[in-house]
Amino acid sequence: MNKDLGRKPVVLIADDSSTVRKFVSFSLKAHNLDVITAVDGMDALEKLSQTPVVDLIIVDLNMPNMDGFEFIENVRGSDTYGNVPIIILSSERGEQSKQRGLSIGADAYIEKPFDAKNIKYQVAKFLNID
Repeated sequence: MNKDLGRKPVVLIADDSSTVRKFVSFSLKAHNLDVITAVDGMDALEKLSQTPVVDLIIVDLNMPNMDGFEFIENVRGSDTYGNVPIIILSSERGEQSKQRGLSIGADAYIEKPFDAKNIKYQVAKFLNID
């Protein structure tokens, strides 16, 4: 996925929890990834519009202003970011939320609570990281 030699892959994290944003950011930066954070779906769409390249998106489902489902639908309808891998990171445990998220275009689903190894494993499936 990292087409530009020498460029670090860029991950956008959209979660209304500052603790989750900080933990995931810290975990990914340890694997030489650039991280952009957003507080909700609206903020994430704005950050996407200001960022020339995003290689992966991690999104919560339950956020104010625009939830993760609506955000994913917006991204999948985008010419620029329609093919960017999306990982849902959510406290939603029901199979219904998982199936809905995957059916509208998410590529993976991680349930909270989670650990850094699980995040790294899922991210590594889409990006070339150690």
